[in-house]
Amino acid sequence: MLNKVMIGRYYPINSLVHKMNPLAKIICVLLFIIMTFLTFNIRFNILLFILLILMLFNTKIPLNIYLKTILSIKWLILFILIVNIIFRSELQITIITILRLIYVVLYTSILTLTTPPTEITYGLEKIFLPLRLIGIPVNKMALSISLALRFIPTIIDQGNKIIKSQASRGIDYYNSNFHGKLLAIKSLIIPMFVLSFKKADELADSMEVRLYNINKKRTNFRQNKWQFYDTFIVLMHIGLFILIMKEVVL
Repeated sequence: MLNKVMIGRYYPINSLVHKMNPLAKIICVLLFIIMTFLTFNIRFNILLFILLILMLFNTKIPLNIYLKTILSIKWLILFILIVNIIFRSELQITIITILRLIYVVLYTSILTLTTPPTEITYGLEKIFLPLRLIGIPVNKMALSISLALRFIPTIIDQGNKIIKSQASRGIDYYNSNFHGKLLAIKSLIIPMFVLSFKKADELADSMEVRLYNINKKRTNFRQNKWQFYDTFIVLMHIGLFILIMKEVVL
């Protein structure tokens, strides 16, 4: 039931995107999201699609993984489609809105599938570094975001275990009527919350045992060097971003 949710999972494989600097990947994600929401032009949406496909193939991750990511938001896509039909939006706007959602989900999946949570923390700390000048605790923000991403697959795995255990006790999540499905979902949500809090307590205890201090300067086991491929990919995104900005301004 929850196996199609791929958000927050890391897929270890040897590819150019996996070897990229986490900071470069986060910059590319931010630029891509901004570009996605800036343009209503079909021509630029095609360029964004080509860029997205190139990045997907460079990850060397099987395409069925990305297909599962899209299928996990199928109800949200259906909801957007129904709302646009009710308000009689133009077909072009409806298509672009759905494409925007798919683009953003797929591109952020590239980041989470190719980057370990610790490396995401490193990249977020670097990109939020200027906020330290105004007293914002950047390291705490980065750690919170990283833990939130890391907990998504953990909660999903726990949810799958609960579904199997409840199914063995006679609860039908698939073939029951509407009232039965509501009861089944209720029996799923409460144990998931309990297990989530338990996992959070275990994580806090393990970090305390290891003398983890958020206020101390951290070192990294991996030395994230900025390479030529990082520069090339970032410049590609910046170039497309400038073209889109010119179109928006003019």
